[in-house]
Parts: sequence; structure tokens; C-alpha cells
Amino acid sequence: MEEDEGTAIRLNEAHYEQILREVFPQVTTKKRPQIQEQATAVSTTSTIILVEDQIKEMIRKVLQEKSVHKPGAELQEDKSMKKPGPPELQEDKSMKKIDTTDGIQSQHCISDALIEETIAKIQEIECMMQDQLEMKGIMDKIEDCLTRQDDKILVILKLDADWVSRWEETKNAFSMFGRIAGALMLTFKDNIARAKEYCWPVREPIDYCLLGLYHDTALELTKNHMLKDNSKIYLDILDKCKQHEFCMKIFIHALHANPKRSNEELSKLHKALQPVPQASHTSAHNSLDNNIIAKKMFMFSYSDLPKEYRSCLLYLAIFPRRQHIRRSTLIGRWVVEGLITKQDWASSVRHANRCFDALINRWLVYPADIGATGQVKSCVIGDVVHGFITKIARKQRIVETRLSHYLARHFSIFNNLRIRRSDKINRFFEKLYEESFRVSIIKVLDLEGCKCFGGKNQRYLKDICRTMLLLNYLSLRGTDVKQLPSEINNLRELEVLDIRDTHVPESATVNVLPLKLKRLLAGHAVLNSREGNTEISYVPDKIGKMLNMEVLSNVKARNHQVLKDIGKLWQLRKLGVAIEDNDKLIRNLLRAISDLHECLKSLSITLPMTEQDPSNEDFSSTVLNYYKQPPKLLLESLSITGTTKKGKLLQLLTKHSDDFQLAKITLTGTRLKQVDLKVLNKLPNIVCLRLQDKAYTDGKLTFKNDEFKNLKCFLVEGSNMTDILFEGGALKLEKIILCSTDVIQSLSGVKNLPELKEVELNNNNKLSLFDKAEKVSKVTLCGTKLSKDDLTMFAKIQYMRCLVLKEKACVENEILFNKDEFPRLNLLIVDGSSITKIEFASGSAPKLEKIIWSFTRGTVESLSGIGNLPKLKELEFNGDLIPDELKGAINKHKNKPNLIHNKPENQYQEMRNIEEMGKAARFPSCWKSQD
Repeated sequence: MEEDEGTAIRLNEAHYEQILREVFPQVTTKKRPQIQEQATAVSTTSTIILVEDQIKEMIRKVLQEKSVHKPGAELQEDKSMKKPGPPELQEDKSMKKIDTTDGIQSQHCISDALIEETIAKIQEIECMMQDQLEMKGIMDKIEDCLTRQDDKILVILKLDADWVSRWEETKNAFSMFGRIAGALMLTFKDNIARAKEYCWPVREPIDYCLLGLYHDTALELTKNHMLKDNSKIYLDILDKCKQHEFCMKIFIHALHANPKRSNEELSKLHKALQPVPQASHTSAHNSLDNNIIAKKMFMFSYSDLPKEYRSCLLYLAIFPRRQHIRRSTLIGRWVVEGLITKQDWASSVRHANRCFDALINRWLVYPADIGATGQVKSCVIGDVVHGFITKIARKQRIVETRLSHYLARHFSIFNNLRIRRSDKINRFFEKLYEESFRVSIIKVLDLEGCKCFGGKNQRYLKDICRTMLLLNYLSLRGTDVKQLPSEINNLRELEVLDIRDTHVPESATVNVLPLKLKRLLAGHAVLNSREGNTEISYVPDKIGKMLNMEVLSNVKARNHQVLKDIGKLWQLRKLGVAIEDNDKLIRNLLRAISDLHECLKSLSITLPMTEQDPSNEDFSSTVLNYYKQPPKLLLESLSITGTTKKGKLLQLLTKHSDDFQLAKITLTGTRLKQVDLKVLNKLPNIVCLRLQDKAYTDGKLTFKNDEFKNLKCFLVEGSNMTDILFEGGALKLEKIILCSTDVIQSLSGVKNLPELKEVELNNNNKLSLFDKAEKVSKVTLCGTKLSKDDLTMFAKIQYMRCLVLKEKACVENEILFNKDEFPRLNLLIVDGSSITKIEFASGSAPKLEKIIWSFTRGTVESLSGIGNLPKLKELEFNGDLIPDELKGAINKHKNKPNLIHNKPENQYQEMRNIEEMGKAARFPSCWKSQD
């Protein structure tokens, strides 16, 4: 048989053997008792007639029929019967002798039966060969369609009820496809015995239930340290936790952190997990058991931590539950609070970073925001852990019982402040002088997001600087502070000063002089030179005396002397500086970079933005006076905004690129061409590349073969680029972000990016650019203003599992999920106030498990059709009110999904109404801003 194209289809020898086995099935006959007694070498009581014997028997019958009329035929037959052979065959032959009961041999009748039997067998063989050839042809076509010719294929079979129909035929078909790694069938625990029937070769079924997966993970983590009897104890411990996945996760992450566990330690844990005996097993009792088990498992991981790490974890109890907490905030606060103490600040910061990673790795806190380089930038505390650490922290007086979380987060621990839970933050400021003794020992004051300094309340900051003289950490980020008083220099112990996102004038920092200052985080970065750099604070004039400075961010050098002084800060790890396009300033900036080349890890340079392309001329010898032999920088992050009239900073700073650890590059307004990007191609460790606001001015950007081999995140912002082509480059790219790129016409080659998983569109609604990106699993839309038709077109992405809809993602305030749309979606995040109605039609989003809906004002008007979501497990709402109808629909759902409703806390609402010296003042939202 041949296919339509004329390609021959060939079966191998094993397939022909299988056909014969099915046409001539194995026959088992019972042995006579006397024969059974004589068979000493065989333990069974039956004999199998093989295919070959059956065929020989059929041939013998035909030959016998031909010789039946010849003299002595009976004698010959009798002789032949005496030949050695299986006794059951002889017995069978005697049963099939010619029928002579009517006195006449029915020769023709017997002959017809033999012919019919033979013809039937031949036809059966032919029919089965036809079926096998058709199946082989289909398997050949499947193999031709596969792009990765060397990969093994795993087949997942859908069960018919609790079994697989025509399993033998299916198994034989797989044998025709040489690259089948195996077939996976999912079954229920009560059918595990029957599952053994499907295992080939014969073996125990692999348990892929949730418990089985965690057990396999535990064995894999501990295989190099496992004691002889530990295998079963892992399964026993996980079995106690099977009703609470949180516990299984904590256990597995604890094993990952420390896989070498003694049998005594594990047995003690297993004993502790025994449920409390109850007279009845009600749902309330089960819930109590689960809570006890969760606490025991938490304590198992918590007790395993170093003492410093335990203190840092308990410290998180001062923050509200489910609040995103920045890594940098925690690191700074842990160090100044003395929870992490090493020989110097830099060592303490390194150790605090390890502590943060350890808490994430143990799943005691969850990652909330992960940067392009893979580092967790912020975390969130789950409800269960938050409850446990709050109880422990209160016993140890880390959290004052008198303070709410929304007051406690502002102050040091062990503060002994006399503030009631119902008090507003301004109550604290009004009693500063009355409580001068208590407030004088406070080390941390974190006022981020507090709009409490309006009007005449600006004096609050002056009062703080006069009374809280031992402050180490002062954050005014996102407040309405408009000036830094001269009293700021009273804070001689100050190590961290954060004035980002405030309206403090640029000159306010000129005279700042806390000599112990290690982090100065200032103002806004203004990208458009026409708006000026008025919101970037000046570098303090006495910066050269702050020898412990570690981070100097978003500051402006108003003269060349401060740049010289910056070069003396040999502890400086992160520098963000803005300068004018002036030869003297550039020369001294390069001098500072050269002096700090061994310690500087992150560098951000802001220059004026121009509409002219940079000159191809090199920097003058005067500018390069201190940079003639460029040092080998240890930078991990580089950001350049704007251009110089002569010379190109990017090329100058990336010399000796073979030794660079540079992983993240952000370019804004640099006006580069395709040829200029060659310098980036040589950087082997670039993971994230951001081209913003005319960073690249050619209309076409091409990633050629073997370029950007390790690039994972690519961001394009601006309206000058029309075509992006992937021609064999950036093959490890995982995420593409397009911002305000309406003029872009094509995104060629995305189908050839095997690792592309995430797409984010900001103020760009050209979803058609990703039509061929079939493996994208996460899509984020913001400002796209999609119509219903646009969303329907996007809903067909086969692998999409997460959809994030932010502000102005859709034109209408209503979203309808139609039948057969979003077939694999399991997480829907709606973040913004423009969408008020969502409806799920029958057959839409059949795998959706969780919905997160955040709204800053108003309410959810309607969320209908959740009964059509068979996999729904959890709904989380962050906002004021949700409709009662929704609660009723949740109760009717067969899964009884968990409902989480996070209302805005009273503290934040009250802060909007802080009075200004008897005058009512209303401020906008005080939610924490994101990085």
C-alpha cells in the first residue's frame, strides 16, 4: 500500500508477527490428571498451542483430506499420529475424525469446511494488514509534522469512564512510532488496582496524584542523603498533609533547603502531625485538625531556620497581610533594626539578602514581583503564615498589641508607643513632644504613602528631626512633603533617607550632611529634556565626607567637584546620576567610574535628550584624560538616558565586554542604529534589554543568527520602529513588552522563538503581531482599549494560561467569555476600575481555577456564569463591595470555591481625612506605589 504522494508504507517484522498472533490466538487446553502428575518440570496445568503449531495443524488437515481415498490412507494416518507431539493435539485430532454415523463418508462436506476456514483466515490476515498499514501511514504523517526530530513524545490518553477502550490496538499503534517515550493515563485512587492492567512492561503504576507528585519530589531531593528507612516516612508525613497542600509545600521546601534529615527528626514530625482525637468528625473538627497540622508543619520549617532568620520572619508581622513588600525596604529595615548584624554594613546587607532568599525558598513568604534577571523584587505574606507569625511576634513583643498593622509598620519594633489602635497617624505627630522620651529611641520611621504633611502640617517633619534623634531609617517616599528642613542634619545616626516621589525641590539636598548616611534615594527621573530635570535632587555638597555611602540614586551633579568626591566613595554599589552634556562633567564622571570600578554594580547616567543623532566622533583626549585605559567594570546593570554631542558612552563603557557580568541594559533616547547594537551582541550575559523613547532610530531591528544568545526579556517603547525581525537570534527570549508602539507593522519570526511564554502590551492594541506565537502562556494588556472582537481574536491562543487585564485594557466595561474561548486559561487577573461586568458562557475557559479582581473605586456590578467554570477553586476581590448575587452563585457552585474579600483598611481611609490644623483636607489614595 502507498500514500497519496506515492511514498511506500512498510510494516516491520514485529507487526506481521502481531497480526498472526491475533489471527491464530494462543489456545490453552487442560491436561489430563495422569499427564499432569508425570510433568515434573512444569508447574502449570495447561499447555499453550503456539501460532506455528496452529498453522501446521491446518496444513496437515488439508494434506489428510487429499490422501483420504488412497489405499492405506488410514494406516498412514495412524502412523503419522504416532509421531511425537503434544498429547492434547492427538486428543483433538481424534475428536475431528470423519463423520461416518450415516454409513457414508461426508468427504465433500469436510473439504468445504477446510476451504472456508482457510479462506476466512486469509481474509482476516488481509483485513488486519490493511488496518495496520493505515495506522502506520497516520503515524508516519504525525512524525513528519513534528519539528524536533530527536525528541521523545509522551502520549496522554483520555479515559473512557475509568478505562481505555481498544487498549491493545492503541498500544500496538504506538509501537509503530519509534519516538514514543510512553503513554500516560490518569485514573482515580480507587481504580489503582485496575491501572496495573495497563502497565507494559508489567510494573506498579506511577502515582501522579498530588500526594504522589510531592512524594516523588521528596525522594528526588533527598536521594543523595536518604537513609535506608526514610522512603516510607516521607510518604507517611505527606499523607497526613494531603488535605492541606500548604503543608506539603512547606515540607518539600524545607527538604529543599536541608535535604539531610535524620530518621529520628522525621519520625518526631510524623508523630506531631497525628490528628487530635474527636468524638465526631464534623467539618469544624476537620478544619481544626488542618489548622493544627499546618501550625506543626510551619513550626518544623520555622525551627529549622537560624535565629537571625527567625527574627526577620517575625518582623514581617508588622505589615498588613497580602501587602506587597519590597525587597530593598526589608533589607534596609532589617539591618538598621539590628536583626542582621555583621562586621560592617555591606556584610550585613549581603547576609540580609541571603535571609530574604531563604524565606522565599522555604515558601514562608511568596514572591510577588520577579525581575528580568530572576531576582525576587518584592514578596507577600500568605494568610496562614501571617496568622502564625503574628501570634509568635506578639508573645515576643515584636508587635505591640495596642497598635494595628497599619500603624505598626511605620515604626521600629519594641517602640513602647502609647497609641491606640483607633488613632490616626497624625495623632502620633501631635504628641511628639509629650512622648519625647519614648520617641527619642525609635530607629525606624517609615511614612511611605502617608499624605499627612499638607499645608501647615509641614512642620511635622521639623518636629521629627528635633525629637527622634536616634533615627536610622527615614522614608518619606510618596508623601506630600515639600521641603527638607535644616534640622535634618540633627539626625546624626541616619543611614537611610528616602525622598522618592515627593515634591522636594532640587536644592533641598545640597546641605544634607548626616555623615553615617548609606542610602540616599531621591526624586523622579525626568526623561524629556524639554521638561528639565527639576525633580532630580542635587548631590549634597559634602558628599565626599559620607564615606559609608552605598546607594546614591537619582541625584544631579551641579558641578564637577561633587563627581570627583563621588569617586572617593569606595563602598558605593549603586550610582544614579544626571549631568549636563559638558566635557568637564563627563571627564569627571568617567574618572569617578574608573575609581569605583571594583565596587560599582549598578550605574545609571542621565544626559539631556536631543532630536539630533549623535556624532560619530570620539571623545576628545581631554575628556578621556582619566579613562585612557578603560578598567574592567563589574557592572551588572547599566542604564543610559540621552546623548552626548561627541562620543558614545555605551561603546566606551562596554569595552572588555568578554569579562562583563552585565545582565540588564536600559537605553533611553540614545538614538542608536542597527550597527551600534553590535557592541551589545558581544556581551555574553545580557538577560534583559530595554529600548525606550528613541533609544533606537532605525525603522527595522533584526536579531540575527547567534546574537543575544541569553536574552530573556525584551522591551520596546516608542513610535519610531516599524519592523522587528527574529532571524535566528534571541532564541532564549521568554518575554516581549511593547509600549506605545502603534507604528510597528510586523513582528517576524516569533513562531521561531521556542521559549517565548509572556507578552505584555501597553498602549498598543496590535494583538495580530502575535498570531503565530502559539506557545505564549501569559498575556498582560494595559491601555490597549480592545473591542469585543479584538478580545475574541486573542482568545484563540492555544497555550494561554494567564490573562492580566489592567487599566483601560478594554473599551467596554463588560467582558464576555464565549464558548470555546481560552481553552487552557487557569488564572484571570483584572486590575483596574474600568471593567465592572464579566460573564462566562457555557464552554468558555473550562480550566479556569482562580479569578483575582482589584478595583480602586466603585464596585463589581456583575460576575455571572461562574457555574460554567468546572475547575474554579478561588475568587479574590480587592475593593469595597461585591454583589450579594455573587455570594449566592459561589454557594451553588459544585466546587464551593474559596472567596477572599480584601476591603480597604480603615487606616488608609482615615489617612485621607487628616485634618490640617483645624482645616479639613482630603488627599488622594495612600496605597503603596509599586517600583
